[in-house]
Amino acid sequence: MTLSRYHLAALIITVTFIDSMFIPPVFGIQWHSQKFTYELSTYLVWIKLILVSIATYVLIKSISKTSKHTVQAKLVSLLLFIMAGLQIVALGLTCIWYAIVGSQAQFYQQQENIVAYTSDVGAFGSAYHHFGYQCVGEYGFYTYMPIATIDWLRDMSFYEKNNQLIISYYDFKTKNQQVKQIDLHGLSCNG
Repeated sequence: MTLSRYHLAALIITVTFIDSMFIPPVFGIQWHSQKFTYELSTYLVWIKLILVSIATYVLIKSISKTSKHTVQAKLVSLLLFIMAGLQIVALGLTCIWYAIVGSQAQFYQQQENIVAYTSDVGAFGSAYHHFGYQCVGEYGFYTYMPIATIDWLRDMSFYEKNNQLIISYYDFKTKNQQVKQIDLHGLSCNG
């Protein structure tokens, strides 16, 4: 059985749709670090847009060459066009966003096994720091365990000491450096 152009285009549209809509970035692969996986996903958006655009073109050409279609084939083709159209719009807007705003990779910080991602910096809503514990295993794949989400802190830095996450930051109210501590007992990479 050979794989026709129509089937290849349908496969590309379906697989990229599943990755874009239902699975975390890069098919949920957690490799090296959260920041690396995020940066990889920003490049894959462009590749996925190109692939879906080419697959849509191939789909149109394949359908126009065949005049006989069953009702089921027409419904499948319609569903593929809807999935492709949604992806082209979503991926296109995402590519434009990355072209204008740039990558958000600078909002990832890592100290030892502690990772902090600052979301919504300078955006429409409130900004938050998402702290997590990351353990890198064999072949570079990592596991991630959330620790805490806290409101944005100015000039924040952090480190781990004696099973405590120590976060230092500048407090506007007191005009001084402040320290928050979060218990890390039970979090380790040793199993």
